[in-house]
Amino acid sequence: DSSLGVDVPPYLRNTAGTRQELAELQGAVRHLDSQIGRILDALRESGLEQNTLVIYTTDHGIGMPRAKCSVYEPGLQTALILRLPSRAGWHGGIRHRAMISNIDDLPSILDAAGVSVPAAVQGRSFAPLLDGGNYRARDVIFGELTYHSYYDPRRSVRTETHKLIVNFSSAPAFMDPSQSWRPRSDTVVPPNHAAAHHTSFELYDLSRDPWEQKDLAADPKYTAILGDLRARLRTHMQETADPLLAGAIACPMFHRSKAWLLQK
Repeated sequence: DSSLGVDVPPYLRNTAGTRQELAELQGAVRHLDSQIGRILDALRESGLEQNTLVIYTTDHGIGMPRAKCSVYEPGLQTALILRLPSRAGWHGGIRHRAMISNIDDLPSILDAAGVSVPAAVQGRSFAPLLDGGNYRARDVIFGELTYHSYYDPRRSVRTETHKLIVNFSSAPAFMDPSQSWRPRSDTVVPPNHAAAHHTSFELYDLSRDPWEQKDLAADPKYTAILGDLRARLRTHMQETADPLLAGAIACPMFHRSKAWLLQK
């Protein structure tokens, strides 16, 4: 659906193929919106609207290069819309700018239902934010990727203004479209892309460069910020027992093949 135009973000090449995919995405969103409308109408007609919590969310960003299956912002940012008419602050088109993580969804839903949050839950309820109460906003968000189409372990940490990405594999920085799951997604091709690989780490100033186009990891002016984010990510990986700290993560087929090979 390109009836209202198509905006191509800077991390994608503006080609006919890219615009077509974005138009198809917009058409899918329009269809989804109409179907959600049917659900809301049914709740209203059945008398269940006031006490039904409706949640719309996604598990990752859009299915485009440098978005889905990455730890760049277009891949980590997700939709989250909640509606509970009987509870003030949970309806009426209110927007919040506080950083939250998808691990916060579970404790927030439990809070809304009046259920105790288990101590083992790592997320933080954002129900107080919606209720207008005392809410301590997150100052840092973590992201991770290990496998999708191929082994490409990456970890990230971001604050309101900066982001660090650590790459644990020499995976190609650019996947040829013929090998991509979306061959019509045209991303910006780096020079000598066949030999281009991830750097060990990347640093971005999100306040000035929200599309993460300029890597500042080697800029001495950002040494202190780089060190702070590195310490935060290291602590998080240690506290969550991230298996990458012990070495490369083998895929399930590796374990199956190894078990078969060692049989006597």
